Amino acid sequence: MDDRKEVLPLRVVAARFINADEEIGLAELDRITADASRAIQKRYWIWTSSFMMTALVTAGAVLIGGALTVGKAPGADLATLIGLGGAALMIAIGASWRVFQYGGMKARSPQSPVYADQSDLAVRNLERLFVILQLESTSRPFYYSRNGARRYVDHRYFFGKLRAAHVAKDNTIRSAFFGPVGLWFDRELFLEADVDKLIADAKAEPNRAGAPKKYDYTDAVISLIEHPEVQAIDITKKRGNQTRIIELLEDWYDGRRREVPSRTQLSSYAKQILETIEKNRSSKS
Repeated sequence: MDDRKEVLPLRVVAARFINADEEIGLAELDRITADASRAIQKRYWIWTSSFMMTALVTAGAVLIGGALTVGKAPGADLATLIGLGGAALMIAIGASWRVFQYGGMKARSPQSPVYADQSDLAVRNLERLFVILQLESTSRPFYYSRNGARRYVDHRYFFGKLRAAHVAKDNTIRSAFFGPVGLWFDRELFLEADVDKLIADAKAEPNRAGAPKKYDYTDAVISLIEHPEVQAIDITKKRGNQTRIIELLEDWYDGRRREVPSRTQLSSYAKQILETIEKNRSSKS
C-alpha cells in the first residue's frame, strides 16, 4: 500500500474536501446532509405510506380471495383481481422511488442532487468528490461485511439524487436509499486513498478559513442592495421601514435554513441600511 494512502470513512474524506480543518468540515457536512434529509423526508413519508397501504389492501384481498375460493363462494374472482392489481401497484410504487433516485430503473448517468445549492462552497466541494467517485477508474469505496471482509461498491452508487446519504453521520437518511442493484442500502462506506491527491485531481478548494460565522451579516445585507422593496422605500416615512428591513433580513436567513438572529441583533443593521439609503439619495438630489 502506498504510504500516502489512508483507510478512512467516506464522510471523513468528504469533510476534508469541504474544509482543511476536518472538524469544521464534518460540521458543514452534517449541515448539508440535514438539508438533504429535509428535502426527501416528506416525499419518502408519502411513498412509504402509499406502499404500506397498498400492501395491506393486497394482503387482505388475497386472503379474502383464498377463503372465498376454498368455500366456493361468489366473489372469489373479483377478490383475486383486486389482489393482483394491488401487487402490480406495489411494484409500480417501488419502481417510482428508484426512478426518483436514478432517473430510471437503472443508474445510467449522474442525477442532480436534491440538496445542491451551487452558491454554497461546501456543497460544490462535496460534489467534486462525488464527480471523482462517479468515475469507473477511481478507487472504489467499500463497506465491511459481518466477517470483516471488504465489499466494494460500484461507481453507480454515486449517480443518485440521494448520494449525500453515503456521507451522513447515521443511517437515518440512508434508510431511504436504494442501491443501483437490489433494494435498501444503508452501509457506512470507507475509502482507501491518498486524500490530498484526490482533492487535487478533483480540483476541489477546501475552505481554509476558521469556523463559519454563526450569523453571516455581510451576505445578508448585500442581498438587499438590489431588492425591489428596499429600492421602493420612502425614506421620509419614519415608521415601518426598519421593521420591513428586519423582516427581509429574516427571510434571507430562513431561505437558507440558517439560524435567524434576534430582532435586537438585526435592528442595528436595519438602521444602518436606512441611514445609508438616506445619505445616498441625498447626494443624488
